[in-house]
Parts: sequence; structure tokens; C-alpha cells
Amino acid sequence: MSTRPAPGRCLVDLSAQDRLRGGAPGRTPRLRVLCCPPAGAAAGYWRFLVREDVHVLGVQYPGRESRFREPAAASIEALAREAAEAVAAAAWAPSAVPLVVLGHSMGAAVAAELASLLEHRHGARVALLVLSAKAAPGVVDDDELLRAGLDPHDPRADDALVRWLRGLGGTPEAVLENPELLALLLPVLRADLRTSTAHDRLPVPVRAPLLLLRGTQDAGVDAAGMEAWRPVSSGPVHRREYAGGHHPLADHRDRLLADLEACAAAGGPR
Repeated sequence: MSTRPAPGRCLVDLSAQDRLRGGAPGRTPRLRVLCCPPAGAAAGYWRFLVREDVHVLGVQYPGRESRFREPAAASIEALAREAAEAVAAAAWAPSAVPLVVLGHSMGAAVAAELASLLEHRHGARVALLVLSAKAAPGVVDDDELLRAGLDPHDPRADDALVRWLRGLGGTPEAVLENPELLALLLPVLRADLRTSTAHDRLPVPVRAPLLLLRGTQDAGVDAAGMEAWRPVSSGPVHRREYAGGHHPLADHRDRLLADLEACAAAGGPR
């Protein structure tokens, strides 16, 4: 018997969920955004992007929400493979709506692999690959606090990971001060981070244009670390910085959507 998750479990249609809650009719979107969340987060991280004219889908990693009981993925490549298969099987896959593949932090590595698989294995056209807030594989990581938090057998590891999260911002203080919530969050986060830090390769380049994003006050990744992603695309490269730290995107939703649409259109037909 296959242990692979059903496509609906690793791909969450956030736009459809929003329509069900609000009772709004569906309409043809002008943009479809396939989103890969950061370490420790679920597909719902991207709910802020939902608008009636933008189709937003989130990749759901194992170990959270509908996949709570599943073990952590073995690799970034494994996460990308199952997401690519789900996208290829989706009813909307043969579509003229521009497809943007977007990943934030750990999700940037998943997004790069996912876009490459969609183009080279499944023959899909990716209009834009967007990588945010993560240095490319091979860039030296000197974050000692993060490394200290990755060993679950070290009695100081949880404290180190909480301090690392607090420094990044984006996690409510109510969560960081709640032992019960941390008991659920930290093992998932630690597993994701170990998978992310073990990822040491760039995928086969895509032809889609590349958009590189970072927060102006993000101490975890600099412009050079983002620029190291350049080989993942043979197309044009665009760069944007948004005011904020490691998680600036939700505060700049309208600008982000405008940048996605503009950069996808700039790539032109192939």
C-alpha cells in the first residue's frame, strides 16, 4: 500500500477556503501563486496573499495541520517532488493563468526545486520563480544560536531555538512564552531546520525569470547570499527589498502582488 499523501494533503487551496468562508463566487484569476512556507510554518502562512483575483495555493509540509501525524520529510527534494506531483495532477494545471512559484526562508529552497521539477519533469510553464529571505545552498551560515538549537539532546537547545525565533520576529510572543505551544512547535521547527541546513545543491535551472526578495533589516541573509541563487534561472533576474526584518511580506501584500505580476509579465512568452 502506498504511503504517499493524497494530493489535497500536500497542496492547500487557500483561495477556495476563503471563498467557502465568505460565500463569494469564484472568478478567473489573473495570477496563480504556489507558495512554500518557512520552517515550522503551515500552508496557511500565506493566507495574507488571498484576493479574489489571485489564486493562492500553499504547500503543506508533513508534521502540521492536516498532516500532523506524518513524519518529517527526508529532504528538500522530497518536499518538492510530492508538491510537483500534486500540481501536475490538479484540475487547474492546464491553464493560461501565469503560475508564480514563491518560497520564503526554508521555503525558498523548496520553491527552487519545485519550479525546476515542474518545468523539466512535468512540462509546466512557470512564469516567475520568487525566492525570499534565504541564502542559496553553499553560502556559509555563521548563526551559532541556530546551530545550538538543532540538537534536541542538548538541554539548552529549546532555549536557543526560542531565542533564535525571537530574534527573527514573526512568531507571536504568546507562543514563545507558552510551554504547551512550544512543545508542539519546536520539534517540527527543528526537523524542518535540519532538513533545510542539510540541503546543499542548486536544482537544474529554469527558464523563468527570477525575483529575489529580502527585508531591509533581515540580519539572517544579506544581498550577496540572495544573489547566490542567480544560477537557478537562465532568465532575467529582479531584486526587491521591503522594509522590515525576516518576515516582511505580509506587511507589504499589495506591493508584493504588484511585483509578482510585473516581474511575471516582464518574462514574456517563451
